[in-house]
Amino acid sequence: MVNKAMNSDYKIERKLMTDLITTMEIGSLCALGGGLPLPIRNALKYFDNELAQYFS
Repeated sequence: MVNKAMNSDYKIERKLMTDLITTMEIGSLCALGGGLPLPIRNALKYFDNELAQYFS
C-alpha cells in the first residue's frame, strides 16, 4: 500500500491507516507487534505536511 502510493497516483485513506495502526497495537500478542506502530504513528503526527501528498 505504501509502495503503491509512493510510485503511482494512489492515495492512502488516512482513516484506514489509523485503523490498521490501532488494530496492530491492540490486537498484537507480543510486545514487538504492539510497539511497531509507534514510529508510524509519530511520523504521521510530526511529519504530516511531508506525508500529506500520499494520503487522501
